[in-house]
Amino acid sequence: MSKSISKSPALTLENIMCCIFDIKPLDVAVYLTLLKNGPSRVSTIAQLLNRDRSTIQRSMQNLIRAGLVRRKQVNLRKGGYFYRYEAVPFSEVRSRILETIEEWRNEVRRWIEAIDRGELERYIEEYIKNK
Repeated sequence: MSKSISKSPALTLENIMCCIFDIKPLDVAVYLTLLKNGPSRVSTIAQLLNRDRSTIQRSMQNLIRAGLVRRKQVNLRKGGYFYRYEAVPFSEVRSRILETIEEWRNEVRRWIEAIDRGELERYIEEYIKNK
């Protein structure tokens, strides 16, 4: 059974990645572009996405912080260097997404199961008072 990954407006890969990794939609676009094109320089990704180099550089830093991109220094023979960025394989990202969802599910389940009648009544009173 094959389901589209963008069938529901709220359940898109972009929305899920933004939520789980605390990144922005542009960061997801940069990650997916790297995934499609392979290891690249910032300037290449900036061209492909029609964005300023500095904007893509900030996005790369967000992705490195989130553990979705790796940076490698490439030294030039005549001196100097540049950085090449590589997307973490989607299989690893998928595993992290599924682990995070499972952790959230277990935490919510424990929290809901721990609610007793007294807590529920206090919650209802507080909820109604603040509406």
